[in-house]
Amino acid sequence: MARIGQVLDWLRARLWLIPAGISALALALAVAVLRSRWNLAGDGDVWWLFSGDAGTARDLLSTLLSGMITMTSLVVSITIVVLSLAAGQLGPRLIWNFIGDRQIQAVIGLFLGTILYILVILRSINEGLGAGHVPHLAITLASLLVLACLFALLFHVNKLARSIVSDTMVDQVAGHLDAAIARLPAADGADREVAPAEALVHGHALELKGNGYVQMIDYAGLCRVAAKHDLVVAVDLRPGDFVLEGVRCLRIRAAGAFDELTAQAVRGTLVLGAERTPTQDLEFLTRQLVEVAVRALSPSLNDPFTALAVVNRLAAALGCLSRKSVGPTILRDEKGILRVVASRSDFVDFVDVAFHPIRQAASRNVQVLAALARRLAELVRIVDDGRRAPLLRHLRILEHCVASLAEPDDRRALAAIIEPAMARFAPDGD
Repeated sequence: MARIGQVLDWLRARLWLIPAGISALALALAVAVLRSRWNLAGDGDVWWLFSGDAGTARDLLSTLLSGMITMTSLVVSITIVVLSLAAGQLGPRLIWNFIGDRQIQAVIGLFLGTILYILVILRSINEGLGAGHVPHLAITLASLLVLACLFALLFHVNKLARSIVSDTMVDQVAGHLDAAIARLPAADGADREVAPAEALVHGHALELKGNGYVQMIDYAGLCRVAAKHDLVVAVDLRPGDFVLEGVRCLRIRAAGAFDELTAQAVRGTLVLGAERTPTQDLEFLTRQLVEVAVRALSPSLNDPFTALAVVNRLAAALGCLSRKSVGPTILRDEKGILRVVASRSDFVDFVDVAFHPIRQAASRNVQVLAALARRLAELVRIVDDGRRAPLLRHLRILEHCVASLAEPDDRRALAAIIEPAMARFAPDGD
């Protein structure tokens, strides 16, 4: 299932997939309409059908084709301009959200498909074709497709205009993060199983072949490989980590011989790539939001309100994450034998990834510091006791930031937010 999800994410991030599918459907539609026997002669019985001769049909289709090529060039140009603006304001890593947008892909596919449809119909019409053999239905459909493209152009411009609004992009990325968190298993309140010490003893240290980011680890497949070869595998990396070739990041304890074929089977459960992906990497989605906030706080943009929106959505995501099961994972085979000890990001990691960069970028911005303090204080009140420590640590760090502010009123306002939470949940300064 993990590999299927990785393939689906790869396909969704490709701009050509949906346009190619729509273009193929357009070609099939053109062939089907041309072969249809319902080629009415345009005698006026059906008012909405094209009723001209072959010459008029070719002139109309040529005009439609020329206009469609011009409109398609306009759509592509507008899209490239918006991508350039988004890369500068929101960060280049968010461009994948535009490229993977199905509605944008569908609009581009509609334009390309209409061009191909008109080309096929135009090719089928000869100047000497009699009026009774002109494909009136096919020409009428071509006109309707062009009309649909005009409305699609309006939709596309409106969508792109909204897409470069920072609040819209923050909401979109946060929605992806919320959906990924929702797929995690719920925390059952029981203590997480800890791997026995003998499972972590160094046996065979295994390196991966090649450099790149860990895009996906097939944990179920790794467990099957370990069971087949009677192994215990400790995975010392996480999805999203960068791996250097030659660095040993897997520790394997084998009951018998451990040969190269077995090593290749273990390596085959990990996928490396040139970039991070959200398939199993929640931190990647979190960092996308953080990047928007850090860029907004830069002197070139100076947009603290976008940073406030990011802080609010990150706090909401962490509130949901606090009720999910995260952290190191123990996998056993069907017989209950320990097979895989997997390192995974825990709640502390996500809190640090979410708040450290924003706090550092907003060290003199009272608005953002106040929002951080308020959201942290609220999270401290709603999370379970076991998830409270990293939030209190960040509140304590904010206390130090408050002490460095020059304006006494600012210090008092922030202290009024932080101190009640600290007094209630960390009265001894723990």
